[in-house]
Amino acid sequence: MIKLEQDISDFFFCTSADWATVVKAENENEAANKAISNVMSELKEEAFISPCLRVKKIQEKFEDSDILIRIDKVLADMGMHKESRSMSQILKNLKK
Repeated sequence: MIKLEQDISDFFFCTSADWATVVKAENENEAANKAISNVMSELKEEAFISPCLRVKKIQEKFEDSDILIRIDKVLADMGMHKESRSMSQILKNLKK
């Protein structure tokens, strides 16, 4: 899922029974519908749904528990070494 800055939708964390998913929606009801639809589509007959669905809007702000990871390290871990070197060079140039 991608959310652009001007997008009016939000991310919602939804849980029920033995599963959890994150969906992008404009409100809690739309998020619940998307969550159930996605789980039923993915898990088919193995989808368990409890009588209640928990929906929590993901707040988009940094908190004490957030972890920041440099993108050049992520790219290197993914095997994208050329891109990692390029990003590393960009970051070094920003420090100057």
